[in-house]
Order: sequence, then structure tokens, then C-alpha cells
Amino acid sequence: MAKKRRSVLRLEAPFSSDPPRLTSEAVGLPRILRRPAASYTMDVTILDVDDARLLRAGVIVAHRVIEGTGEWYLAAQGWAPHLPAEQVEPLGASGDLPEHYARLIRPLTRRGVLGPLAALHCERDEWALRTSEGQVAAVVRDERVRIRRSGITTARYREITITPTEHLTGQQREFLISAAMAVNATVVDQYPTVAQRLGAPATGLTSFPRPRETRPDPSLEEYVSSLFAEHLQGIVRADLARRATSLEDLGDVNARLWAFGRDLRGLAPVLEPSWREATERSLAGLPYSSPAEAESPLLDVIDALVGAARAPRLGDLAHKQAGEQLYHRAEQATLILANRCRSLTADSPDDQWQGALRAAEQLEVVVGVAAPLFPKVVTRILRRLADVTQELRGCALGTFAGDPALDGLSAAQAFALGRDAERKRALVKARREAFIERWPARVVEARKLMLRAKKKQAKKR
Repeated sequence: MAKKRRSVLRLEAPFSSDPPRLTSEAVGLPRILRRPAASYTMDVTILDVDDARLLRAGVIVAHRVIEGTGEWYLAAQGWAPHLPAEQVEPLGASGDLPEHYARLIRPLTRRGVLGPLAALHCERDEWALRTSEGQVAAVVRDERVRIRRSGITTARYREITITPTEHLTGQQREFLISAAMAVNATVVDQYPTVAQRLGAPATGLTSFPRPRETRPDPSLEEYVSSLFAEHLQGIVRADLARRATSLEDLGDVNARLWAFGRDLRGLAPVLEPSWREATERSLAGLPYSSPAEAESPLLDVIDALVGAARAPRLGDLAHKQAGEQLYHRAEQATLILANRCRSLTADSPDDQWQGALRAAEQLEVVVGVAAPLFPKVVTRILRRLADVTQELRGCALGTFAGDPALDGLSAAQAFALGRDAERKRALVKARREAFIERWPARVVEARKLMLRAKKKQAKKR
């Protein structure tokens, strides 16, 4: 009961109504005193891109003037600790948005240009409600706000907030509620957000959705949307963390981009080719070595994922079963690997062994992207694939594929180089023979694992 008595009272009141009469000798609240230090007028200019992408992401950037003193305001509760939950900076000599604010929010604004989106004029009065003994029973804040957009007043609202202290009794609380209702005020659990007060486009969907919990048997669109939303959140938060701490450390950003690129390759057979290829070009420079090098491709990737996290480019496959589609692609990739490995001999040209390696790597990413759909089976498949891929890497001659270049070497140096080349070739040949010997047993095991995955997928239908 005490907890309810001390909870904050939020009231929505008509803009032009008289203030509620909150004093009463009968209930022990005889006096209310204005608090001049907390009472003021404030003019706020909210900055955003035309499509309100910051507000839609839960971020407020504003220029405020309080009693003639200017300041910059940034609030991003949902992005803490990567962005400040709330931060105020004094207005600089130039009057421009602080550079570190612009830098911090760049992953959210991308290439959008910030400008005034709305102007708010706020008149705030604060009062202390006192008991008969002179103790503060509650603090009352009365705020009247006018919203202007493009020079036109689009909304007016009034919020009265009563914050009780331990001295407020249950009877007094009921009296305050009755007094508020007498001026047509309404008790609310929460006030509308700034975005809700402004209306469209600020009330649109965020560009950074959280990954959705998918059904046990999701459609391909549901599955890929959730996967891309997870990558989008990871990449943006990694970049925000970098900007908030060490600008030079790109380790986490590179890792997040690489993981996205890997899943992009795994989904290659089902994604629209033009979109996928354009996105892959943005990842071509990985790993990035400096913030300047990473800036443009990173923003390109974020832009691509902002659209794909809600509507991935899947064409006619969008509403097909995710498990069925990804299993089919894994099956095709398995056949390609099997065909390439079946024809290998210890003396096959190096490009044939390299082709088998590329097929194994592609199968890894195709299977990996489907892992959440078949977690237990895929874990075993990936373990076996990792062995195959590692062995195939050891079966490639690389620079030892041809005769070593001996020009300019002494006889002793040429002999040593030739001897090293022969040893390498002998080692590679032994590895190739061992791989070929183990391959039939691996095919049998792979068929069993793929059959198990197929049965699990069939049970979900």
C-alpha cells in the first residue's frame, strides 16, 4: 500500500484549463509553494533527418534555450551504454551541433542530413505541496507545451506530474486525484513519447528492429529478416561502441562485418543477385585498417541491412519454408563438394584441389547459416566439415605448384630451394593420399547426417 501511495501520479490535462486546486486544510495539505529555480520557459528545436530516423530509433537530438541560455541535448536510452542515456553540452561559439555528437550518431543517421524537424515551446512551473507540519508531501510539475512544424502549431498538450514523498498519506493521494479530475485531467500510466506527440513520420517503424522470435518452422522471409536484424544490431552497436571509446580500434567492427559477409555467402542461392553483389562489394575491403577506410563501406552495409532486416530480397522464395529451402541448398552444395572430391587423385593439378577447397568452404557457410534451424545436427556437420576444409588447405601446393625461380641464386641456394620444394611436394602428396583414403567413409557419414537433418526438417511441417 505504501508503494502505491508513493508512486508518481501522471495527469493529462486540457491545455487551457485552470490548475487543479491541490490544497485542503481538511486533508492536511494547507499550502503549496512555487519553486522558482525549477520553474522556467524553454524553447526546443528537435533535429533529425527528414524521415525522422533518429526519433524512430529512440534518439533525441535537440537544441534547447532555457531562460536565454543555449545548450545541446542528446538522449538515447535504448542505445546505452553505446550512446548517452541523457547528456547536455553547452552551446559552443559556432552554435553548430558538437562534432562528437555528430560522430556518435553517424551509424544511425548514415548519410542523412540533420535539420530542424519541430520546435517546442515549454512553460514549466514547479510547486512544493506541504503538510500541516510544514513537510513536503509532494512535488508538483505543471508543463504546457506547444509544438510547431513548418511555422504552424500542430499540437498543444499539458502534463501535470505529482511526485509524492513519504509524508503523503493515502487519503491525501485520493484527494489529489479527485482535484485533478475536477479540471478534466486524466490519470495515465505513462505520457506519450516525443515521437508520439509529433506524429508522422516520427511514429514510423524503427530502422533498427530487434531480431524477432521466429516460429519453429519459419518462412524464409521471417528467418532471413531475423538473421539480418541480428547482424544490423551487432554491426551498429559495435560501431557505436568504437566511436564512444577508441576510434582506431576496428577489431569488433571487422569481426561483425565478416560474420555478416559469411552469412551473406551462405544465403547467396536464395538472395536477389543484384542486391547481394552490391552488398558484397561493400565488404570487399575487409579487414579495414583505419576508420577513414571503413566509414563509407560501413554506412553502405548499414543502409543495405536497414532495408533487408524488414524486407529481404528473396523474390518468389520469400514465403517458402526456410528449413526446406536451406536444406535443399546445403544438399546441392554437398553434391558439388562430393563430385569435386570424387575425381581427385594425388597427382591432380593444384587448381582441382583448390576447387574442392572452395566447394568445402561454400558448404560450410551454407550449412552455418541454417544452424539455428537444425542446431544439434548442424553442429556435428560443421565439425566434420572443419576437418575436411583444414585437410584440403594442407593439400594445396600453392607457390610450390611449379618449378622454383632460381635466377640470381648461387648453386647452394638453388639446391636448398629445390630441396625444400621437393619436401613440400612430398608432404602435400602424402596429405592428398590420406585425404583420398578417408573420403569414402566421410561420404557415408555425411549422408547419414544429411538424412537426419532432412527427417528433422520433415517433422516441422
